[in-house]
Amino acid sequence: MSRQEHLPPNFGRLDSALRSIGYSFESAVADIVDNSLDAGALDIRVRFLQASNQPLDLVVWDGGRGMDAATLQEAMRFGADLSQEMTRLGKFGLGLKLASLSQAKALHVYTWRDGGLHGRGWLEKGISDGFSNTIFTDTECAQAVNALSHAFPQCKSGTLVHWSHLNRIKRRNENSTELVQHLLKRLNNHLGITFHRFIKRPTDPATIHLDILDLDSGEVGLPKVVEALDPFGYKRSGDPAFPASMTPEEECPLTIRAHIWSPNSDLKEYRLPGGANSRQGFYFYRNNRLVQAGGWNGIREAEPHSSLARLEVDVGPELDLDFSLDVKKSEIRLPPHLAFAIERSRTANGIDFKKYLGLAKKAYSSRQRMHGDLPLIPSDGMPARLRDVLKEELRITGVRKTRDLRFEWTELPDDRFFDLDRDNDVLYLNQAFRRQLLHGLKGSSADLPVVKSLLFLLLRDSFHLERVGSKAREHLDQINRILIEAVKCERR
Repeated sequence: MSRQEHLPPNFGRLDSALRSIGYSFESAVADIVDNSLDAGALDIRVRFLQASNQPLDLVVWDGGRGMDAATLQEAMRFGADLSQEMTRLGKFGLGLKLASLSQAKALHVYTWRDGGLHGRGWLEKGISDGFSNTIFTDTECAQAVNALSHAFPQCKSGTLVHWSHLNRIKRRNENSTELVQHLLKRLNNHLGITFHRFIKRPTDPATIHLDILDLDSGEVGLPKVVEALDPFGYKRSGDPAFPASMTPEEECPLTIRAHIWSPNSDLKEYRLPGGANSRQGFYFYRNNRLVQAGGWNGIREAEPHSSLARLEVDVGPELDLDFSLDVKKSEIRLPPHLAFAIERSRTANGIDFKKYLGLAKKAYSSRQRMHGDLPLIPSDGMPARLRDVLKEELRITGVRKTRDLRFEWTELPDDRFFDLDRDNDVLYLNQAFRRQLLHGLKGSSADLPVVKSLLFLLLRDSFHLERVGSKAREHLDQINRILIEAVKCERR
């Protein structure tokens, strides 16, 4: 006869597995901000703690409802069951713990309301020691909050989340300021687009501040307010029939609103981090929080002619299982029956999904047709003297206008040395390889002119193509593969 046996996990291996769940730094911080918004916070502060020869720490403070001791105990449980409200941004009761421990060696949470201050922590060995959660004394809580919340508002209730030792972030002391500024930029962009509806809502808008506390001097840098980065924040539509709601033929619990951007837009809301071409497609929202920012989810391939097409899709939390929403809330997997429903949707005046895409392509083609024939001249990211030489060498006799090509260092996948934004004439370079190419020297906005010049000469024809077909894409992928291998050799 079968029998039951209590079989506890290997806590050490489980600790490593839980810390390797796959959060990016930005998505992990966003998960903590979710909790602040769920707590009704309208003022949220994200702060880096920086000290000489010390690892970075991070604090997320809010003036929300706070928690009593029993609620904090449940919040620190893996699989917490704090609320079954469908309007919550939290989902599995795992985000606070997994997001924090994916980035930091230890998590400390301090919370206060009704005159009581409580604190708990998942310290470095807490999970591997059999899920041993640390309860801080009143004195420890008061000292920590006083030290970490310098220049924050005084609130009757709230919560402070402290990530101790950001061990996923590679840091060299001599460039710590540059690193923190880079992280602040990434956070500003990600939080601005993820929570743009909360930041822009007409009543009780949320405000998110970013700043740096220098622990050596005790000084706090000038806070930066995160601005909403609305992917639908255009001033003029690219087609008079849009924006418009699209309704599936079959009953489907999705709210779809289709947009067509106007061509040649230089708004940051259109360009977005990563380039406009990669941002076409679906924008899925769950409880007003952006989960996915662009992509066609297997329905079609992205190509420049459809780069003006963007669709807002609001997904009710009751569809979480249908969409296979993961714990990171960073990816939507569109099931076949809902993909089919979206493709069969149409506007009130009869425009179906296929015709909508056709109108987006038509708007794209209506841009200045001569633009693609103008000479392309590298501008931003090049030394001024070299820019003058390039203009002299590449200018076409009798043609006064030119196109300016910008170089920008940004986050790209590990298998990409570069990426092209052909709509906005930007050549993106992978920030991860910059240090190796500089051989330890300090970079500048016009650094590595030889690399940039050679890459431009190699790729400039790609910016003049009407569209990038499969053969051209394979050629670009081949160049990327070769350059990635070359960077590996550069490290040796």
